[in-house]
Amino acid sequence: MTNAFSQISHTDGRAYYQGTPLSLADAQIMLNDDILRRAVRVGAYLRVDDAGRLVLVNGPALRRSVNRPVPPTFNSRGGRQE
Repeated sequence: MTNAFSQISHTDGRAYYQGTPLSLADAQIMLNDDILRRAVRVGAYLRVDDAGRLVLVNGPALRRSVNRPVPPTFNSRGGRQE
């Protein structure tokens, strides 16, 4: 069973993502895209905390990314469409 995360927060509690549930793999792809766009600093990574929430570590957003829409390339099952 794959966990799905509808919310990702920074370590200080600010929201990084809120929206359609993402798998950990899809969340990592989203983070990689944000690093390439310089919305998040290089070196940022995701971790699952003790409560089972997904947290963005060491990479506060350089610009606001709360309620970031899911790109249309993602399908409803969390995978990329070919």
